[in-house]
Amino acid sequence: MQRVIMRAGWTIVGLLAAGAMTVVGLNLWVVMATHDRIATSPLTCQSREVGIVFGTSHGLVGGGSNPHYQARLDTAAQLYRLRRVSNLLLSGDNRTRYYNEPMTMWRDLRARNVPQEFMTLDYAGFSTFDTLVRAHKVFGVDEAVLVTQPWHLPRALFIADALGLEAVGCPAISERQPPGLKLMLREWLARAATVGDLYLWGRKPRFLGPQESLPTPVLSSQSSSQPSPSHPSSSHSSDKHVMSPSEGSVTDGAGQQAAASRDMADGVEVADEVDVTDEENAADTPDPRALARQAQASLLASLPRVKQALLQWLPVRPDTN
Repeated sequence: MQRVIMRAGWTIVGLLAAGAMTVVGLNLWVVMATHDRIATSPLTCQSREVGIVFGTSHGLVGGGSNPHYQARLDTAAQLYRLRRVSNLLLSGDNRTRYYNEPMTMWRDLRARNVPQEFMTLDYAGFSTFDTLVRAHKVFGVDEAVLVTQPWHLPRALFIADALGLEAVGCPAISERQPPGLKLMLREWLARAATVGDLYLWGRKPRFLGPQESLPTPVLSSQSSSQPSPSHPSSSHSSDKHVMSPSEGSVTDGAGQQAAASRDMADGVEVADEVDVTDEENAADTPDPRALARQAQASLLASLPRVKQALLQWLPVRPDTN
């Protein structure tokens, strides 16, 4: 009996050791296959037409702001200011109408003086895998710079490689809260599971949806029409595809809420569309009085649209999740 117990114990130990070695080996594969495409800091990130910003909760469970979330948005805003991207694809979780990561990112990036014509929202980025599959198959992205934490970038780049998406990594460094042991252990297991998702059990995205198009690259169009690139002016039409339409949401209720939020944002933030953040453009700033009159007229003209959006939003159907 004692021999049986010892054999069983050694068998369990052997299985655990084999599992640990497998996890370590898969992690080494993921890291070694991607480490040469991760920049050392946001200042050294490569330029691409599209920057994919991965969503996460903006707050912590115990209260306070999530430093990883803030670091991702700071890095995305820096890429815009450095002219490293033409479009920011904000992908996150919006599985219920009470939780909307993409809209939260959009609002916080607007507070960081990123114009709305540079941003597109993806409401079905439930995971790293879903975000990258949808970026490639739904939004037609073939090349991108991925914006997330350094410990998350190897897994994201590994998935992008398997999907045929040419990507480079731009690290969002969370200086106030480095990754702890629990977070790193979770990431190690997630990397190992990712290999299974891609090559063993054929994982599919939770929600794919119809194809959508990103806006015309704003920076590229400016550089081709002007001798020297300048800060994006307010002459860009606000009717561009600024964010994903309501069919990109998981449920009709979430889609109606997203549409109403967009219409309200278009009406309320018209006065913010003229963003002059570079000092070299100060001389080209229009007359403030003319801007005020234009903003007032645009706001009044948008009121019927806001009212119609609110009427569509109020009878929201219950979530189907």
